[in-house]
Amino acid sequence: MKAILLTISASLVWGFAPSLFKMVLKEGIPPSVALIFHNLSAFIIATLITAILGERIFISPKYLMLTFLGGFLSGFLGLYLFFLALRHGDVSVVSPIASTSPLWSAVFAWLLLGEKLSFTKLLGIALIIIGVSLLSVSFKR
Repeated sequence: MKAILLTISASLVWGFAPSLFKMVLKEGIPPSVALIFHNLSAFIIATLITAILGERIFISPKYLMLTFLGGFLSGFLGLYLFFLALRHGDVSVVSPIASTSPLWSAVFAWLLLGEKLSFTKLLGIALIIIGVSLLSVSFKR
């Protein structure tokens, strides 16, 4: 139950943030500049929380590189592409399409981690594809 409540909370936060990003990008702030402040704020807050909780910062080189790669992919490249999309499109279309990441997460978890793709997971993936298709059609109008 805790995981579900935390996930719903994360979804609410992630649902709110794109409107803030769109306000910034609409003013002509370049996506790369918005990313600097986005990631700087994340770095400062994460550093403070780590210090407050007394957590260890060191991790093995292997996991440091995997974390770095994941940060590059999601914290820079994915957000940069998302910011470019927001600059050119409506939040109500861009954000749900970008939220198809669970589809890709399920595929990569199956390929890289050997997680099972049950009938209900495959049905969920199909519904995501249908939803994105409907949004894409509404975007063209």
